[in-house]
Amino acid sequence: MHAALHGIRVRFGPLVAVDDVSVDIAAGKILAVVGENGAGKSTLMNVLFGLIKPDAGRVEVDGRDRQWSSPQDAIKAGLGMVHQHFMLQEDMTVLENIVLCGEPVKWFGMVDFAAARRKLADGFSQHGIAIDLDAKVGSLAVGQKQVVEILKMLYRDASVLILDEPTAVLTPQEKDRLFAILRSFAAAGKSIVIITHKLDEVMEIADHVTVMRGGKLVSSLPLGETSKDRIAREIVGGELPPPIRAAAREPGNIVLSVKGLTVAGQGTQVGPVDFDIRQGEIVGIAGVSGNGQAELIQALAGLRPTASGVIELGGKRIEALHVPERRLAGLSYIPEDRQRVGLALGATVAENANAGRDDVGAFSRGPFIDRTAMARFARSLIDRYRIKVRGPASLASTMSGGNKQKLVVGRELSRETPLVIAENPTWGVDIGAIELIHTELMRMRDSGHAVLLVSTELDEVLRLSDRVLVMYSGLLSEPIPAAKADRNTVGRLMTSRSGDARQAA
Repeated sequence: MHAALHGIRVRFGPLVAVDDVSVDIAAGKILAVVGENGAGKSTLMNVLFGLIKPDAGRVEVDGRDRQWSSPQDAIKAGLGMVHQHFMLQEDMTVLENIVLCGEPVKWFGMVDFAAARRKLADGFSQHGIAIDLDAKVGSLAVGQKQVVEILKMLYRDASVLILDEPTAVLTPQEKDRLFAILRSFAAAGKSIVIITHKLDEVMEIADHVTVMRGGKLVSSLPLGETSKDRIAREIVGGELPPPIRAAAREPGNIVLSVKGLTVAGQGTQVGPVDFDIRQGEIVGIAGVSGNGQAELIQALAGLRPTASGVIELGGKRIEALHVPERRLAGLSYIPEDRQRVGLALGATVAENANAGRDDVGAFSRGPFIDRTAMARFARSLIDRYRIKVRGPASLASTMSGGNKQKLVVGRELSRETPLVIAENPTWGVDIGAIELIHTELMRMRDSGHAVLLVSTELDEVLRLSDRVLVMYSGLLSEPIPAAKADRNTVGRLMTSRSGDARQAA
């Protein structure tokens, strides 16, 4: 199926989000759409999928101009979209989510779940997918939820597939499997669109690359007529700063000490684990998603109860403290899930920027909130982290995913606490913002703070960490010094038994 967008313009009030953009989506090809956060990539694809009605321009599918009254029209026409933030019903099972709004019906209007299982079984067998169809979606890890979103699209036999940051939470193995599926779809004549920030993946899978900046089309070229460096320059509008390099330094006193900690996980117990983090160092935890990293971090942050063990922050035991008390004790937390944990989407940017601040007196006048001071602080974060939003009074829900992430990162790092826990801190942000966030984490480290970095991006862990721990099946390896941590060593431990991992480390 061939699709195209011609002269698309989208306004949100005075903001022109997409400005006269035309893109061709050829059958049998994979198109990568790249650009900074807020460049208009997702908005443009939302027009194609019928989620947004353009102010100008037209949508063409197989040579016919189409006007969607809703995404259901686009789905019926053969389009499918996997969104960056999951569109799932957490109280329903995996199977119920997949067939929702497309249920196969048998006698007396009953849903034919058996037919759906048979159809999915064929896809599972063909593509090597494994997931429990009867599991509640709310019980799944983030990576598994992404798989459910992809299965929803595959179940509907979409011919134009749009994926917004599809690999942001996938393991390398899951990414490779997804790319194999997409290549087979393209070979069968389907049109594929990937919105992504990962230029290595663009170079790996794309046939054509479209670059957007500030709502405008910068270039749209076959992959063979461009390069990774050119794409990066077009995204940021100039040269990228050189990659930061961590300077060796002697760490200080212990900030976080974890001893014999066990946590109830999703089917697998986490722990017992023992580790510590000192002043002036970044300790990275690498591992395949679903091996207990999320449960461990939630236990440290106070979002999940511990079964046993000791957590000390600055020499004070905190395992019995609630979240606000842990924050006051000196902990900042950049969560993986900015939508549900990091932000209140119905609140303003200013309210989110000031949430959880320790210096309450800085934005209050006696018993009253000083909204001018709150807006001033929010503006400082907007400027420092290059957050694209109309202003402090805008709702957090109006921002793109990457800009939401930058707001969370800026708020947490601005607290300057002794300990920072950063969980996938660059998920869904553009290459320029990745450099900024990495620089800020290194600044925290170099100024004597302790940073615990948990990331499914192995290169990120290796690039920033002074010591690397590998989590497998709920257990941690012994720490690996940065000088001895490479992709082969760490990658092997990510798929090893925990005992073997300790020995190898």
